[in-house]
Amino acid sequence: MRKKHSDMKTKIGSKYLGGKTVFTSVRYVIRENTQNMYRIFSIAKYELLADMRDSKLGWFWNFANPAIQVMTYWFVFGYVFNRKSVGHIPYLLWMLGGMVVWFFISPCITDGCNAVFKKIDVITKMKFPVSVLPMTVVLQKLFDHFCLMIILIVVFALYGYYPTWHWIGLIYYLLCAIIFAVSLSLTTSVLNMLARDTRKLILACMRLLLYLTPILWDIDKLGHGRLMKLMTCNPIYYVVQGFRDCFFYHKGIMAYSWSMGWFWGITLVLFFFGSYMMYKFKTRFIDLI
Repeated sequence: MRKKHSDMKTKIGSKYLGGKTVFTSVRYVIRENTQNMYRIFSIAKYELLADMRDSKLGWFWNFANPAIQVMTYWFVFGYVFNRKSVGHIPYLLWMLGGMVVWFFISPCITDGCNAVFKKIDVITKMKFPVSVLPMTVVLQKLFDHFCLMIILIVVFALYGYYPTWHWIGLIYYLLCAIIFAVSLSLTTSVLNMLARDTRKLILACMRLLLYLTPILWDIDKLGHGRLMKLMTCNPIYYVVQGFRDCFFYHKGIMAYSWSMGWFWGITLVLFFFGSYMMYKFKTRFIDLI
């Protein structure tokens, strides 16, 4: 009886310690990021300027690259497949309302996966808050996002769509995109140190996800069955749907409560797990080189 009682106390204790470790990890990541905001900004600024340093045209490419890609997708899916509009909305505007999200989240995830490995020289030479690295990537990509938003505003204005007070909701959805990208990158950046194939897998998945997510095609074509319900569980689509709502439909945040529940559920799980992974391996990255 004493042995059974002792075993039971050990199991309960291990579960308690496991839960305690998770919350300790979350506090560690939040504290490290909040205490190093200036460092995060400085690293993001340095990386952004470093990308421009080798280019004679500099900032021009921050506008040109997404504009060229958008026009390519519009030519294929809008012109070649003869998509004139989605409902009452011109297809170019409808597509751009979704692509502005994708061009932010996609590089955040792919580059965030490589955030720790890219800075391994710094990590090995000095005491460095490793958990801030995914946030530096997201902050850097935020500049590119604002460049594309300027293009979007100009194109929308040419079609007679102007900013309204509904666009205030973009702040919430942009915050959602940032938290999701950081949460996922906390996990993938550690996994990439454990196995270098992780980034290649992420790149392949993102290429597939572009076409599986209703960005270039209308989700209403699926009807209202189980497949449509499954698609609305996609965290990226929740942000895409939110941006389009602010631009065109004006239904409000609570109109997508099903997608909202799934989004925050998935994002919190990723953040908790990513924080745990980052905390667990914070002193072992040198051994993983």
